[in-house]
Amino acid sequence: MDSPDVSVIIPVYNAVDYVGQAVASVQSQSISPERVEIVIIDDGSTDGSGDIVRELAREDARIHVLFQENSGTPGGARNPGIRAARGNYVFFLDADDKLTERALERMVDTAIAEGSEVVLGKIASIDGRRVPTSMFRSTVLDADVVRDKVFNTLGPTKLVSKDLIDRLELRFPTDQKVGEDQPFMAAVYLNASKISVLADMDYYLTQHRPDRGNITFTKQDSFAHAEVAIRLSRVIEKYTDPGEVRDALIRRPFDWSLPRAMDRRWNTMSRERQGELAAYIRDSIGYLYTEGVRALVRPETRVRTDLVLSADLTALSEYIKFLSTPDARKIEWRDGDFRAVLPGDLREAVPVEDRREPAPKMTCRLEAVSVAGGRTSVSVSVGIPGFVDVPDRLAVRARHRTSGEVRDAHVVDEEFAPRTENFFTSGEFDQLGRGVWDVFVLVGIGSYEKEIRFGSARNAKIPPEGVSNASEEPSPRNSVLAYFTQGAGNLSIDVGSVLHKDVARADVVGLTIDENARPVAIVHLTRAPKPKDEFFAHLDNTPSYGGRMLLPTVRLGVRTIGLRLPLTAQMQGASLTVSAVLGGEPTRLALQGADFWPARAAGFGLTDIGGTLTVTDVPVRSTARSDLKQALSPAVSRFQETAKTSRRGARSLVKSVPVVGGLATRVAKKLRSGR
Repeated sequence: MDSPDVSVIIPVYNAVDYVGQAVASVQSQSISPERVEIVIIDDGSTDGSGDIVRELAREDARIHVLFQENSGTPGGARNPGIRAARGNYVFFLDADDKLTERALERMVDTAIAEGSEVVLGKIASIDGRRVPTSMFRSTVLDADVVRDKVFNTLGPTKLVSKDLIDRLELRFPTDQKVGEDQPFMAAVYLNASKISVLADMDYYLTQHRPDRGNITFTKQDSFAHAEVAIRLSRVIEKYTDPGEVRDALIRRPFDWSLPRAMDRRWNTMSRERQGELAAYIRDSIGYLYTEGVRALVRPETRVRTDLVLSADLTALSEYIKFLSTPDARKIEWRDGDFRAVLPGDLREAVPVEDRREPAPKMTCRLEAVSVAGGRTSVSVSVGIPGFVDVPDRLAVRARHRTSGEVRDAHVVDEEFAPRTENFFTSGEFDQLGRGVWDVFVLVGIGSYEKEIRFGSARNAKIPPEGVSNASEEPSPRNSVLAYFTQGAGNLSIDVGSVLHKDVARADVVGLTIDENARPVAIVHLTRAPKPKDEFFAHLDNTPSYGGRMLLPTVRLGVRTIGLRLPLTAQMQGASLTVSAVLGGEPTRLALQGADFWPARAAGFGLTDIGGTLTVTDVPVRSTARSDLKQALSPAVSRFQETAKTSRRGARSLVKSVPVVGGLATRVAKKLRSGR
């Protein structure tokens, strides 16, 4: 009988709710059925899992089930599967996980076509469980264990050549519950003739078990975690030569497993047991902790490893306690670098050069942005978590996107309070040259400088479309728009309409009244309305409203709309302004036309000053204007001029707008006549 291409090995222990779907995911693979065999090892299950797999085997001749007493470890279940496997490749599938439909076909065909002895398929989670991702950024058919971060995933859920396993006589340790896969996979990686990484789709799906039955969650003591690090280190030593590659690989056990041996668990042991474990670590792998490895591990790992190898167990215990306190995240600038701030009793044990920390992560929030004439004002807050000092410098900086020219804003205000971790600066750009300028905040601490783009995090009062000087009706060359970039949402400034060439304008040409006695602003646009056009109301002096409200619109003509304004007789003293966003860009919109408002019909009066409408009482007397031409507002006159190219649309507009009162009727007739 020909050997199948792949043997899927499934160890099972008390997975009655999961093993059926794991096996089904193999049975439904797109690969030809004769190319696959399924080897299931029931490791002494007591929950009925054995009955399920026995029934599955009766229905599918490709399934071979091995029953054994519980071995107590994953390796004790996988090893019999390796011995029984007849495939050219083996794939280890946990009983509570699944394969996607094309996974085996893609991995096996890649292995055959490329001559690969190991194939990694992208791992994903069904329910948010953490999975390795750094090695799955892209597909790499001939991957390097270090450069392509293959060594960052040492789980066994990979396609592996059976010949490679037999050649190395590899088996999983049977005395480890956690980490037993690491020395096995390390040996596989370091001896494979070729490794392929497939990241074009999800191949392997993992999940949490509500009963926390995942073996990964099994609690281990400090000795067990140290053993994981020691065994992995010995495999790396066996199959590599001293040098940069070995150091890069040894970093994994020293910076991952060993710190777990020296966390809070360490201080639960007696000093005698601490001494025994420290001696075991020193004697087993202390010589592999070279300066190259020491330079690669995290600062906290470096301190703990230095202390355990020097046998300073008192300082090690104190340092582990310190790491669990809020003070452990504090850093300072000292001797030209960022350093951890340690309490006095630890400063003697940890030299300052060994307290080096990476630059802190910094956050920025745009607090305010405004444009007036050619001046742009920007205020930004900067958070530096854990930093106990203050920056030497904060500056708002703009860089021209084409020429690279850099301009720092003139500082008008700043706040540097020590030990607050939050700082503030406000600056002004005056007369930036024409073009698009990307805005940064510059953080300077000693010799360290960092530029940070910002804008996606911002004060809720800042309009998402940005701000401009459109209300001043500048020429296109003098227009200034502070906007937020697509995607990242960073703040940039467009001076002279370089990117935003076709910003539309909107003019209020008058007010009328709707069927509910509410005002409607008649707005004429410089182009036809678009679906993304938005108009927002801003109400002051009324407790019932807050923030800005999206206004409903009514299409009245080719380039004309009506805005229903949320003003009633009960809102005495309320003031209303309206902002417009046309095609995603802010534009000027000033409310006017209160001279023609039919106050008696509506039950309340309106006044307009500086583009703002205010609700008033009904005037005691209504003064009729004898000269209709004088009564017409300048806005109506502008409307007549702009409507010349669309006279039919203007006449249709006015006929459709409800008008009440003698003066409003005369205004409507004036517009209808086209005079």
